[in-house]
Amino acid sequence: MERMFRRYIPKGEFGNGPYHSRLVNRFRLILFLYLGALFFSPPTLGRGEEVTLDQALALFYQNNYDLLIHRYEMDKAYADYVGAKLRPNPTLSFNANGLDYYSGYLKRDENTQITVRIDQLIELGGKRELRTNAALAVQQAATLTHKDVIRNLLLGFYTVYYNLELDRLNMEFGRDELTRFDRILDIAERRFNAGFLSQLDYTKIKLAKIDLENNLTNSQAQFRKDLENFNVLLGAVTTLEPSRLGIREEFPAYQEESLIEVAYQNRYDLLAAQKQVEAARHNMALARALRIPDLSVGAEHDSFGPDGASRIGGGVSIGIPVFSRAQGAILKSNAEFKQLEEQVRKIKRVIVSDVRQGLISYRASLAILGSYKERKASMEDLLNKSEAAFSLGGITVLDLLDTRKTYRDFVTKYNQNLIQTLLNQELLKVFTGEVK
Repeated sequence: MERMFRRYIPKGEFGNGPYHSRLVNRFRLILFLYLGALFFSPPTLGRGEEVTLDQALALFYQNNYDLLIHRYEMDKAYADYVGAKLRPNPTLSFNANGLDYYSGYLKRDENTQITVRIDQLIELGGKRELRTNAALAVQQAATLTHKDVIRNLLLGFYTVYYNLELDRLNMEFGRDELTRFDRILDIAERRFNAGFLSQLDYTKIKLAKIDLENNLTNSQAQFRKDLENFNVLLGAVTTLEPSRLGIREEFPAYQEESLIEVAYQNRYDLLAAQKQVEAARHNMALARALRIPDLSVGAEHDSFGPDGASRIGGGVSIGIPVFSRAQGAILKSNAEFKQLEEQVRKIKRVIVSDVRQGLISYRASLAILGSYKERKASMEDLLNKSEAAFSLGGITVLDLLDTRKTYRDFVTKYNQNLIQTLLNQELLKVFTGEVK
């Protein structure tokens, strides 16, 4: 670059004299400062493609690894249903007796008998229908269970999504704080140069900026980490970033009884357990049907002697339930049915607990947010007055820094409670099963 610069420095009457050397040295200084600024400047955040909440949810449903893995549970349940509908295969048998071996060949004689027989098992007592109905209920339960897996994973999705919104608020606040603090530094420098501020106090103010820069750096790092978690949840190949959420500060009130009623209608874990109870009821009926023996029907063709005289015959066989009358299967199916009924009662109690705890968290965060909102204007007014008083020499540096720290802690907690309230409201929908 310096060689290129030398080519365009006007020499003329100056030639390679002092004027030319001063220009070269000045260019070297500019180049050094430019490269230093590039090297020491803080890294900027890479912007990813923005997606709305609905778009992020669509990608989550389509690409989330856990959902893709669990989706095969539905395929396996459907395969069991297809297998339950099939009838038993017939059995083909072939027998040959009384063949003589002459010169390397098998030959028929007067004692030869060749039999070809086919047998078909016929299930009685409606076993196939009961087995099919049970498998169908299990397959429907698997579909509902998959939806409940989605519901549970949405707890993590919304947590990461709103954490990113909190990171954004923290970064914006950090940048605003630095911009605002630069004005304080300018005032402090003028007061220091005028002899109204000591070297110690001036140094304290300059050092206080380091904390603001560190807070912004930490907020940016946390944003990048949460963004990575967000993209893993979406199964994204390229970096995606949620678009800015329209944050509101008005929230509705909820009644526990209505939320529980909605949850009983929508919670997929309860609906899946109820389908499993239905499948268990079919299995109990199937176990009782096993006491009825199945029928086997067969037909055969026989050929006799060297001429292969043909005969046709058939037969029927049926088991005699003398010793085994499916006692074990009946007892087991009854136990499984009662176990699943208890599971349904447990899930209902868990639903009540989920709704209550979610409502407690929502109301608590709402109350805390309300207390911060009441004092937000007064805190901003306090900071403005403190900065104005400092510029006039009315307060000390320690008073100013203490006020700024109090204000910074206040705004940080306000943002945390605002986002937490939004998250708790979203989680209430997950607890009641009102998911998209």
